[in-house]
This record gives sequence, C-alpha cells and structure tokens, in this order.
Amino acid sequence: MVDVYYKYRSLDNWRFLLDILLEKRLYAASFRDLNDPMEGRYHYQGDSVTRAFRSAIRASKDEWRICSLSEHPKSTLMWSYYAGGHTGVVLGVNVKRRTGQRVRPILYDQTMHVGSSRKSPSDVALEILSQKQMSWSHEHEVRVFSRAPFVPVEIREVLLGCQTADADRELVKKLVRETNPGVTVRQLRRRDLDSPLQNFRHA
Repeated sequence: MVDVYYKYRSLDNWRFLLDILLEKRLYAASFRDLNDPMEGRYHYQGDSVTRAFRSAIRASKDEWRICSLSEHPKSTLMWSYYAGGHTGVVLGVNVKRRTGQRVRPILYDQTMHVGSSRKSPSDVALEILSQKQMSWSHEHEVRVFSRAPFVPVEIREVLLGCQTADADRELVKKLVRETNPGVTVRQLRRRDLDSPLQNFRHA
C-alpha cells in the first residue's frame, strides 16, 4: 500500500497551488529557510568529532533540500498555521520515489548528539535534519529529502478548509477537475477536525 502524505497550503498565492496541480510537484527548501531556528543543530563533546567531520556534516546538510509533509490531514493547529486559518487546502499526495531521495518521519523530543561514528557525514546530516523539539510534535511531520528543488508527486485528494469561501471552493474544484481529473475534492466540516489534544501521541 502506497503512503499518502499531506501538504497544507493557504490560497494567498494561487501561483503555488497552480504549480502543484499542473506540474505535480512540491517545492523542497534548504533547511536554513525552514521556520524553526533550531533546525540542523546538534551537540558533540570535546574532540569526539573532528573539525573535518564537522565541516563535512555542514556541507552535507547544505546539499539536502527538504519537502515537509504531514501524516494527518485534519489537524486543527496545522489548518490554522499553514492553510490560511481553515480557508485554504490540504493536498493528499503520493511521493514518487527517485534515486537519491529519502523519506523519513521526524523524531520529536530528541537531542542530537554526534560522536565517533562509522556513519558517513551525509547519513549523520540526515539524522540531524530528521529530529525536532517536542513542541513541534503536533505536525506529525514526514520529510522528503532531495538533492533537487522539486519533489514529484501524484495527487490523490484535495481537502478544502471548513471556512474556505464559496468562490474559492468552486475555483479549486474547477482547477482540480481540469488538471487532475478523477481526483476527489471535498470540504471538511468543523466536526471532522482533530482537537489539539488529540494530536499528542501516547507511549
């Protein structure tokens, strides 16, 4: 079974949505352009990591580009933060696997320590970029790591926010019908959404 992941988008800039629908791709950014200032940080002790290895890790982090997706399409917080306060869309997509591309779920509440390791700088860089603080756990994030600026996807469904305007809803439906015939478009209701407390995982 192919995994479906979700991209939250506002409708503030229709060009971005059009690019996704027409080109069937998602943008992958440098980790330096993401919204968490702690991205890419790690700890090491004393001389456990040589300067050359640290330099190689830094270069590897800069080589990877990141496309951030979520495992869940009905998060109240995600709709609020990333989809125009419930007026935007969520796109359910399959990631088309490409050589050199990696798909990894984020580990939360982790402190990344780098010590003497037989792993390559590239693998260590991926581990560093696959961990975030617990305060971000509501995102249930999955990252696609790519060397290219775009990640090819197959669009499986489009969800409209519970507060998407009627005119925007009809335009989205028409755009999807013209560019991706057969893809389901439906509007969520308030009762479909997860509450913030439901987004926490329990051991």
